[in-house]
Amino acid sequence: MATLTPSLTLTSTNATTDGLSFTVTDSLNVGEPAINVARASIATTGQFNILTTAGNAGITYVYVKNIDSTNIITLKADDATAIIDLGPEEFAFFPVKGGVGLEATADTAACVLEYGYWTKS
Repeated sequence: MATLTPSLTLTSTNATTDGLSFTVTDSLNVGEPAINVARASIATTGQFNILTTAGNAGITYVYVKNIDSTNIITLKADDATAIIDLGPEEFAFFPVKGGVGLEATADTAACVLEYGYWTKS
């Protein structure tokens, strides 16, 4: 068993009427299967499988980042339901329910997706 420590910091002086500044940190126990940060070329046709239904037996923490500076990458559940549009250079970190797959497809032109995942133990 290993420990993964995610942290999120949001700050702004003009996104709301009051100043915004907070940080949230957690400690997650993770194990196999896992993929350290990797990159893949994402096409506009077909899907790149980040997680497969069969390979995702438990909750899996997923990191994704669209490396492209102009195009969108759409993330979908394995039933083809679009759940996230990653704009140029945007990223996300989120848990995926066990037994659910996660796919990526480029919107307009091929893009590079940076990704990693760690299974909750």
